[in-house]
Amino acid sequence: MLASVGLVVVLGVLATGIVVSRQHSRSGILTNYRLRGTTSAGFVSAFIAQQAARERAAAEQLLAGRDVSAARFELVAGAFGDGAAVLLDDHGRVLATSPPDAFLLGRSIAAHFAHLAAAERGIVSVSDLAPSPVNGEPVATVTVPFATSRGRRVFGVAYRVSGSGLAAFVDHTIPYPEHEVYLVDSANNLLAASPRTLASTLSLADPALARAASRSTEGSIAGARSASTFTAARVPGTSWRLLIKVPDSRLYASIDGALSVIPWLIFTLVAFLGALLVVLYGRSLADRARLATLSGALEKSARTDPLTNLHNRRALDGYLRLATAQARRHGEPMSVLMIDLDGFKQTNDRYGHAAGDAVLCAVADCLRSALRTEDVYGRLGGDEFLVVMPTSDEDDARIVAERLTAAAAAIDLSDLGVPAGVAMSIGRATAIDTTPDRILAAADLALYDAKERQPATAISTFST
Repeated sequence: MLASVGLVVVLGVLATGIVVSRQHSRSGILTNYRLRGTTSAGFVSAFIAQQAARERAAAEQLLAGRDVSAARFELVAGAFGDGAAVLLDDHGRVLATSPPDAFLLGRSIAAHFAHLAAAERGIVSVSDLAPSPVNGEPVATVTVPFATSRGRRVFGVAYRVSGSGLAAFVDHTIPYPEHEVYLVDSANNLLAASPRTLASTLSLADPALARAASRSTEGSIAGARSASTFTAARVPGTSWRLLIKVPDSRLYASIDGALSVIPWLIFTLVAFLGALLVVLYGRSLADRARLATLSGALEKSARTDPLTNLHNRRALDGYLRLATAQARRHGEPMSVLMIDLDGFKQTNDRYGHAAGDAVLCAVADCLRSALRTEDVYGRLGGDEFLVVMPTSDEDDARIVAERLTAAAAAIDLSDLGVPAGVAMSIGRATAIDTTPDRILAAADLALYDAKERQPATAISTFST
C-alpha cells in the first residue's frame, strides 16, 4: 500500500516536474533570445566605436594643424566610408568638406544637425540615415570630437551601412530559420536587414512588426500560419535599434512539436516500470517476511535444545562470554552453576527413555520457576545443565542452588512409575576477572567435588 502511494506521489512529482521544466525551458529560451538581441546591439555599438576610434586617430594625426588643405582632407576622407566627410572647428564652423563645397566653408552648421551638435559637446555620435552628398545613397555619419592646440574640432564621416560589415553581421545574427533582423534608425529607416529587402523603412518591410515595436520592446505578433516573437534592443551610443523576429515554431522547436512528447513517453515508461517495481517489491516483502520467519525459526533451532526448549550449548557459550566480559569491565562478581542429575542413567535403563525425557523436561520447568529473570540457563547435553548468573556473588549462587535442589526434590512423576523427586549435584563457581573456560573448569571441579561428597551434600563451591 505504501509503495503504491509512493509511486503515485513520485509520478505526480515527475509530471509536475515535466510541466515546470517545460515552462522553465520556454523561459530560458526567451531569455537567451532577448540576450542575443542585446548582445547583437552591443556588437553594432562596438563596430561603430571602432570606426570612431579609427576616425579620431586619423584626425588627431592629420587634421589637427593650423590649416587643413582640401587635398589632405580629401585624402583622409577617402580612407573612410563613402568618401563624404566634414571638418568643424570649435565654434561649429566648417573647415573642410568632402566632396568640396565652397558655399559651406566658414559657415556654422553644427546647430542644424543633432550628431554634429553632440560632437561639439565632446560626444561621439551617429546620425540617422540621410542622402549622401556624393551619390545620393542613404548614409549614416559617425562623428568624433578630437582635441587640438587650437581647441576642439569635429570630424564626421558618412558610411553606406548596407555595404559595411554591419550588413554582413545582421545576416548572421540569428541561427533560427525564417528569422527576420532589422537595424533601423530613430525614424525607422532601414540601415540593414536580413533577409535582404528593397524596402526603405520598417513599416514597408514588416508593418506588423513596426506597429508592435512602436508599443513595446518585446512581445508576440499573430501571423497567418503561426505566431512570432520579437525583441528590440537599443544600440548603445546611437539612436538606432536592432529588432529580431522569429516564428514561435522555430524559437521553441527544441521543446515543442515531436520532441515535446519525449518527456511524456519517458513518464509513461517510468510509470510502467514503477508499477512493475511495486508488484515486485510487494512480492519481495512477502518473500522477505517468509525468509525472516524461516531464519528466525532456524536461528532459534540452532540455539535451542529441542527436548527441553532451553538454550543449548552454543547459546550458553555466547551468553557466558558476554557475562564474563561484563564482569571484568564493571568489576562485579558473576557466578555459574553446573548441574548434573544423580542416577539419571539408572532411571533411563529401568523406566525407559520416555521417562528419562520427562525427568529432563521437569528439571527444565524447575529452572524456569526457581531462577531469576536476569539468569541465563540451558542444557549442555545429556543430563547436564548450566546456569549463568550475572552480577551474583557466592551467597546469591548458594541461595539459588539450594532453591533448585529443593524444587527438584519436589518433582512428582508418579504417573510414569518414577519415584518422587529428582536428585541433582550442583557445582558453583564465582569470579570477577575470569574467562569462560576458567569459570567453567572451576564449576566442573566443584561439581566433581559435590559428586564425591554425596550423600552428605550435593552442592559444592569453587571460587576463581
